[in-house]
Amino acid sequence: MSSIIDFKPLNHLKAAGQLDAFIAWAQRTLPKGVLNQRVHAGIRWEMDSWHHSGVSSCAFTAYGSPRNTNSKYKKYMQPPFMEFTKALIVHYRIFRGKKSAKDILYGARILEFALFEVTGTSDVTRVSAVVCNRACEHLKAEYPDGNSAYNRSKFLEQIVMLMRDKRLLAKPFRWNSPLRNKNSGTLKEQQESSEKKLPSRESIRALGELFNNDLTSPLDIITVTACALLLSQPSRIGELADVERDCVLFKKDAEGGHRMFLRWYAEKGFGATTKPVVTGMESSVERVINLLTPITDEARTYAAWLEDHPDEFPPHDGVPLKGPDDPLSYDEACAALKSKLHAPLSARKNFEVKWLDSLAKRTALSPEAQAVVDEILQGWDSGSGQRVYVNGRLNHFRFNDRAIITLRKLNILVREKYLPRHFPYTTPAEDGKKRVKYRDALFTVRTGSLPNETKKTIAMQRDFGVEISASYTRMTAQLGGASQSQSIFQRHGYGDLKVNTHAFRHELNTEMHRAGLSQLLIDAFSGRTTQGSTYNHVTIEERTQAVAAVHPKTKQSNAEKCLEKIRTNKPLKLSELIDLSEADQDRVIHKTHLGICIHQFESEPCPKMGACLTCGNLGCVKGDDVKLANLKEERVYLKQRYEKAVTAEAGEVFGASEWRKKAGVDLLKCDALIKLLESPELKSGDIVWNFDNGWNLTKNAAAMAGLIDAKKNEAPRQAALPSLDELSAMLDKIEV
Repeated sequence: MSSIIDFKPLNHLKAAGQLDAFIAWAQRTLPKGVLNQRVHAGIRWEMDSWHHSGVSSCAFTAYGSPRNTNSKYKKYMQPPFMEFTKALIVHYRIFRGKKSAKDILYGARILEFALFEVTGTSDVTRVSAVVCNRACEHLKAEYPDGNSAYNRSKFLEQIVMLMRDKRLLAKPFRWNSPLRNKNSGTLKEQQESSEKKLPSRESIRALGELFNNDLTSPLDIITVTACALLLSQPSRIGELADVERDCVLFKKDAEGGHRMFLRWYAEKGFGATTKPVVTGMESSVERVINLLTPITDEARTYAAWLEDHPDEFPPHDGVPLKGPDDPLSYDEACAALKSKLHAPLSARKNFEVKWLDSLAKRTALSPEAQAVVDEILQGWDSGSGQRVYVNGRLNHFRFNDRAIITLRKLNILVREKYLPRHFPYTTPAEDGKKRVKYRDALFTVRTGSLPNETKKTIAMQRDFGVEISASYTRMTAQLGGASQSQSIFQRHGYGDLKVNTHAFRHELNTEMHRAGLSQLLIDAFSGRTTQGSTYNHVTIEERTQAVAAVHPKTKQSNAEKCLEKIRTNKPLKLSELIDLSEADQDRVIHKTHLGICIHQFESEPCPKMGACLTCGNLGCVKGDDVKLANLKEERVYLKQRYEKAVTAEAGEVFGASEWRKKAGVDLLKCDALIKLLESPELKSGDIVWNFDNGWNLTKNAAAMAGLIDAKKNEAPRQAALPSLDELSAMLDKIEV
């Protein structure tokens, strides 16, 4: 990163000159990405796709022409705009080090399309707010449902901001996307969405049965062991590439026992960690290791040989007994390459079709492989050959090929074709990441070693390379996500069951919420830095029920006596409600319009200033009909406040958004208390204690004065409370 400096606009140039300078900077910077391992050696500016050169999914096709479109119908960006887009990708991927450039590239595609519609040109300096708004119209039409249009428009914002900062605009402007993030839908829609993200009970049961069967197929073993590992602690499928053979370790817990942990590398910025195995899954993890080791040990040994002998051809029984630089015949070359000869193709034709032509068509060869291919092509006799007769009959054709084929050259071609560019590591380089090698990875297998029922033997890969067996593509197909492949469920008679590997992560996160773990602990356990609430699929009924709960210290034996005192308006003592310690002083408690309050007013005034719904000192008594009626009146008032806040927010009134959030939380709390007090599960006299939001007058004043951080002093949100994004849909269902 130290060798790459950002593009600095030149004061004396106008927008067109700045654009030329920006593109020139990107052309100089592109090769530096090879040194930082952010792109592969051999990448060239003039390529129309960088997908195979280290920038995944990056092809400079026009809007409406995806990267995988048939080449006959594929359309590319116009040259002026393509040059700008390439510079944009260099800045985003090589300078900033972003892992994926797919979304920023999509923003550039839609921008070019809208630019040509509005201006009739592809001159990027003429981008304006009108052009960007037109792009958003197309996004909205293409993605009418969900937040896909909104999310992509945010990347368009990033492009405009970069252009403004780099002075690439003829008429600079500020622009924000007019698209808005949609809410989570109605209560029913939220529940349906949550259920889709969780694995079905049938799929979990089927995988459990398969895991405990005596499977013999390596593909089946890989599939079920990967699922078991993902169910032992919340993880992502891509993280299995970094799991080592020796991944298990044990640590002492607070009680002196031993807990099983896994060495793990969490994606999306969390980094290296040790993850505790879910209690009860320890034996499953041990079985995973025992099942995988016999079918992956040989591949790890082979990967170690490939790493330790980079200049030697991979050994096998068919390799001719010749030195690395001795000339080979085409028969010997085909034997070394494990290319079986099938009539009427000769050995020379076989080598030409399956190797030479195949590699020559690639646009992203490494410099070493490109040099070998060029040398062979330059010496290749492209004519029809000289006929050779034996006993008066045509025997073969003789060609005047000048190129010499050796095991050393074939070794370069074999590694180019079968090994990933980041070998010996299982994943590409990232800043600060300590990577795992194939020789140490738990899921290492040889290429072509796992059966694929949809392919003929001739189409299967040779075993010259190594790969991670539990890849996203293979696991998706095996768990029912690819129509052209037979899933593990179909092979073993479970029908058309399907499950997404990420559903296991959602399942474990939800169960941890139900178990009462805090969001912070769940996020740490999951190796996550953001978006924790999106993995919480505890039902709305469960959340509402847990907003308020019976206080564990409440004296249930005094319930009827306390209720009678409340109804007759007699004084009620603190000791009649909760068990007091020796240091606590008994006293008469205060009664509010909503219930009872155990705050000690003799020592200090109310720190909440009457905001009882946010206070943990409030207790609501089951059977107190007067206070229940007051709560319902409060709910009507809060409903009106919320609706006014929504209207004000729509009119972009300053502060209306926070007003809506506050009113929404209070309304939700009030409704939850009412439902709980009306629940037949509680007995008359039971006391429901409110949940405190952690704020009082003192903290509010300190936060306003800048003495404390407001966010750090908020009380931890209970799993029962939904995210604010969910409130709108939930509150619409509240009956008043």
